[in-house]
Amino acid sequence: MSYSGVAQFMEFGAGIGMMNYSGDLAPGYQISLVKPAASIHYRLNFSEIVSTRFALTYGGIKGDDTSPVDILGENRNHSFESNVLEISSVFEYHFIDYKNHESPQKWSPYAFLGFGIMQLKNPSNTTDDFNLTQPVIPMGLGFKYKLGKQSVIEFEAGARKTFFDYLDGISDGDVTIKDYQFGNPNDDDWYFFTGFRLSYVLYKIPCPFPYVPNRSLFQR
Repeated sequence: MSYSGVAQFMEFGAGIGMMNYSGDLAPGYQISLVKPAASIHYRLNFSEIVSTRFALTYGGIKGDDTSPVDILGENRNHSFESNVLEISSVFEYHFIDYKNHESPQKWSPYAFLGFGIMQLKNPSNTTDDFNLTQPVIPMGLGFKYKLGKQSVIEFEAGARKTFFDYLDGISDGDVTIKDYQFGNPNDDDWYFFTGFRLSYVLYKIPCPFPYVPNRSLFQR
């Protein structure tokens, strides 16, 4: 293995950004529903283009029916607000070998995909019908720029696919008004993280000569 590969094997970092939600209350990405989020991560660089990142992310999500998309939303008049704690592991693929010191490029776009576990904290909606801890699939795109030998700044936009429809507390099980269905049980909820990360690269400088203990003055 080359010295450059060993030297850039590990990274630590943190990031700030925003979380957003998409579901029965907001069918698409709505900038008005964003809440702040923060993240810390540890990264292993297995090659110049492939990495594995372990991250802990915490942020807030919210939604309401102030601008309903249909008559169901007008009658529902629901709102929710929760915090999300996420632990994830993703594979990153870099499209350009920007870490090589011989490369003229100091930047690279990248894609990521992995697996995570999220837990809802202090949800404002009822939690009787679902587990607060759920699996998620993180996926998305990003852009990295090497600021120097030991620092990299990243911009990332990622989505989290969930496997349940109660992130907002609304699904077909909510039948407060019995005459019609309040949610779509076939459309699971999503949430998103968008933000900046700063990584610090741990360099290990190899010694080109073997270590030899100091000899005594009487040894020649």
